Amino acid sequence: MASIIPDRQLFIVTSALNPNMGIINREDRLQQTIDGLKSLREKCPDAFIMLAEGSPEKVEQEKIKALADYVDVVADFSSDPDITQFAANGRKSEAENVLMLKCMFLFKQDVGMMKILESTSRIYKCSARTIIDSNFNVKEHNHWGKYVFKKRMPTWISDSRKEFAPSLLITRLFSFCPSLINDYIRVCKMNINMTLQTGIDTEHAHFVNIYKDNLFEIDTIHCRGIMAGTGLTEIY
Repeated sequence: MASIIPDRQLFIVTSALNPNMGIINREDRLQQTIDGLKSLREKCPDAFIMLAEGSPEKVEQEKIKALADYVDVVADFSSDPDITQFAANGRKSEAENVLMLKCMFLFKQDVGMMKILESTSRIYKCSARTIIDSNFNVKEHNHWGKYVFKKRMPTWISDSRKEFAPSLLITRLFSFCPSLINDYIRVCKMNINMTLQTGIDTEHAHFVNIYKDNLFEIDTIHCRGIMAGTGLTEIY
């Protein structure tokens, strides 16, 4: 029997429905999350979508049920102690990297997720409350053995840290080849250590810790999202 060529897109949508920081209230966060998932499902109807919920406070089941129609599976890590220890202290970068680490371990340890991975050609990380624009095209991410990010941006850091982190990578939406799962586990672990030791954010840490030979950069990632700290919409 001929082998099946993996061709499915897998999206990890990282969410925090019950945060302890930011100016957007929880009702609006839920609706914005639904709007983002709708846009993703409309643009990529055949994708496998996993909602990875990492709130520091346990998310109500009615909220999970409200999102279930738009995703294939919910990985609920809300109130997980490994995440809460960071989120409760406003360490958003560390909490997000722990959440992604837990998702990577699911792919390696959960039988159901391992089966899904067999048909997957590309893994995407997408922040919740992100609207996927009409020009989004998965073909732009079709680079075997590569991470695909929006082109690096110059750092806004003005102190000595810019010597080792001169640029940053937007992490609202990026993708990587399934062959890089073990490498991304390395990246997440190094990101956590680096953000704790230096205070830089996850976007700078991704730039520092991803091997540049594995990095492919594109001009735009065709999405927009609301910033939790300001409520403003940024276009990527």
